[in-house]
Amino acid sequence: MPAAKMIQESGLALPGLYRVDTVRTWHIVLFTLILGSLFLLDIGTTQIILRMGGVELNPLMTRIVTNPALHLAIKSVVLLAAVLVATLVERYVRGSSIYLYGILIPLYIIVLVNNLFVILPRLLL
Repeated sequence: MPAAKMIQESGLALPGLYRVDTVRTWHIVLFTLILGSLFLLDIGTTQIILRMGGVELNPLMTRIVTNPALHLAIKSVVLLAAVLVATLVERYVRGSSIYLYGILIPLYIIVLVNNLFVILPRLLL
């Protein structure tokens, strides 16, 4: 019997928490992987734009993006915060973490598409 099914059938619960819901846990894991991938793509495309002579448009990030390691560290902290918030809100309102990721993922898709629109015309010339 798969471990996820055993946990679900056992009604495993932690003090102060509802039973472990493997479907919702996997949603958080999947959405975190998607968001983390978008963060990495954002870092990569931002570095390409900077090396092509472009500038960072976000005034809060202008000093951070010049150092790729610092940029990665900041995005990692943001990703960790998103996971913690998603886990916390899921604890109190089941299914609510989907709304958090439903805001963050499209936002970073827009950022990535913007970066690609900056990069691609320069590559085609």
